[in-house]
Amino acid sequence: MFSASVTLCLLSLSGVAHAASAEIVNAPGLKIDVSAVDPGVFHLVAYPSAAAPPAASPFVAKTTPWAKALIRKNASGTVTVQTPQGTLEVSPAGHVRLLDSKGRALLPSGTIGAANGAVTLTLAHDKNERFYGAGNAGMNRSGDLTHPSGNSGVGNGWTRVPFLWSTGGWSTFIANNQTGISWKEEGGSLTWTTPGPFLDLYLSVAPNSYGLLDAQSRLTGPAPIPPRWTFGFMQSRWGYKDAADIQDKWTQFRDRKIPIDAFIYDYDWFQNDWDFNPKTFPAGSLAKMKDIGLRFVGIRKPRVTGANLDYARRQGWVLSSPLGTDLRFDLPVAQYWWWSKHIPLMQEGAAGWWNDEVEQSGDEGFLMAKTEWDGWRAMSPSRVWSINRAFSPGMQRYGGTVWTGDINSDWGTLQNQPGTLLNWSMAGMPYIAEDIGGFQSTPSPELYARWIEQGVFIPIMRAHGNLDSPRWPWAFGNDVEAATKKAIELRYRLIPYFYSFAAQTEATGAPLMRPLFLEFPKEEKTFNLQDEWLVGDRLLAAPILTEGGARDVYLPAGKWYDFNTSASIDGGQTQHVQAALDFIPSYVRAGTILPLGPVLQSTSLGAVDPLEVRVYPGADAGFTLYEDDGDTYAYQKGAASRIPMRWNDRTQTLTVGARAGSYPGMLATRHLNVVLPGGAHKGVVYTGGEIKIGF
Repeated sequence: MFSASVTLCLLSLSGVAHAASAEIVNAPGLKIDVSAVDPGVFHLVAYPSAAAPPAASPFVAKTTPWAKALIRKNASGTVTVQTPQGTLEVSPAGHVRLLDSKGRALLPSGTIGAANGAVTLTLAHDKNERFYGAGNAGMNRSGDLTHPSGNSGVGNGWTRVPFLWSTGGWSTFIANNQTGISWKEEGGSLTWTTPGPFLDLYLSVAPNSYGLLDAQSRLTGPAPIPPRWTFGFMQSRWGYKDAADIQDKWTQFRDRKIPIDAFIYDYDWFQNDWDFNPKTFPAGSLAKMKDIGLRFVGIRKPRVTGANLDYARRQGWVLSSPLGTDLRFDLPVAQYWWWSKHIPLMQEGAAGWWNDEVEQSGDEGFLMAKTEWDGWRAMSPSRVWSINRAFSPGMQRYGGTVWTGDINSDWGTLQNQPGTLLNWSMAGMPYIAEDIGGFQSTPSPELYARWIEQGVFIPIMRAHGNLDSPRWPWAFGNDVEAATKKAIELRYRLIPYFYSFAAQTEATGAPLMRPLFLEFPKEEKTFNLQDEWLVGDRLLAAPILTEGGARDVYLPAGKWYDFNTSASIDGGQTQHVQAALDFIPSYVRAGTILPLGPVLQSTSLGAVDPLEVRVYPGADAGFTLYEDDGDTYAYQKGAASRIPMRWNDRTQTLTVGARAGSYPGMLATRHLNVVLPGGAHKGVVYTGGEIKIGF
């Protein structure tokens, strides 16, 4: 047993500054490794003096110290790490002081201590700061967007990660690979406690909230752009009779002209852990799906069964608890064996995996997603995609999406979904989904329609239901079918907008689904607003979440337009809305360029042309339309195009700039229909050179 206590204080900065990888501070009972991993992220590892340093966290992509940091160690043992964005001070007599680039103390005082096999870190901060990140409260429950206290962990429908970022311009991330890390904020003091004898801490500094999300993305790894088909509609359901039943649903979607890109299958698709079930998926089934523009995604469990389980147990590849059946994805040989069984499935045409029940340990889902990433990248140029029931920091860099678990089919649960998804966005997971319609029972027709409409404006739009519970739009009556078809068609029109922001997410860490306070940080009404949100930074979604079609919508200060009617609305006030079944309240900020594609039955059926370019005047605007092949990682080597667009509000002129870049299969000629809210519109042919369209 050991103990140590160190207090934050201003320290003498004598000593010579030099470039170094890291320095060690010797505190009572502790060694503290101090470094920076990039200009805005500092790294501090505290561990028992007599112990070896802990292993690098699997959740972190940046583990190498930044060589350009200036590190000073004075005669008393105080270490100072300076970068262009801030300064970290660590002292044997005190602990940490964190300053921004202007020398302002972001963290002026606090303590770090170790006793009874745990480490406690206490940081003083401005009492007016709010903390975001962390995750949701539980399955069916979002909790607030702010998180003054909590414990890290994963489970069915909930994830709490030890990452908090402050409106004061700093964040903390505890990268220990363990659950049960806790935090509590009281009276301007934030205290973290780890259940183990070491602390793997990252402190980030940035001028605003977007900068802190960017820092966490750089640290844990940026989310690559998902395959383009994943921005379309996906249908999942547990329970099919046979191949005829399965293929009937493909045909009905196509015959009814309801767009869809993927079917996701539960237990029905496989036998013997990883063989196609010939009753439901006879030979040639995936080829039939491809012919009509559909992708196959199959469920995966971390466990194996029967003879496969016996073999894995003999090799020592199975977790002994709590179930005794889950594979140890931390063992490379077990990873290789498990993935090798998937090679025929990939060759058959499987496009993604649904990873279920991977919460036996905090890193189980993370390691399973990494196994799929490594195996997939080794054998195919296509982008890796999985949907998971919980997440760990860093899962996004392996093509991981997460959904909100086996939620209830009721109005209260629908009302909690946006808050959960926003909490996960703020915790560093940008690609988020839910069981549209709920999982545990069958939704009412109105509930199903409103849930589909809410799903239009979230990153991944996927319906799912329990054993034999209907989730087909036509199962809920003609009115619901018409309303949901209209909603899904809107989703497909919005794909160019979503996809362009997906490129921004990879580059900057800014999520697609954003709480309003990110864009309106001084408006108090937005601080915990959960039933409306922004897609990107311009489009506000406020879908109906209660029975009867009525709701209030708060529009922040500024000029807005009703997306459906193009009517102009002054912000800074609350609108009362009574919406018909097929109407989704949504709004656009003045000074917006919004691209809308054509209605496609699938992203692989038909060209993304013509393109409607809606311009919402009232302020200057800019938008860059991003496109690539939608399937491979060639875009990361430059195979992509960007078409810049600028609106000059004074001259009422849209400039479509010269296209930058290209990729195989790119449409060299585009037909653009530029539309203003009043109905004015002009059609132009764009061939890659700059053109100006005046109104």
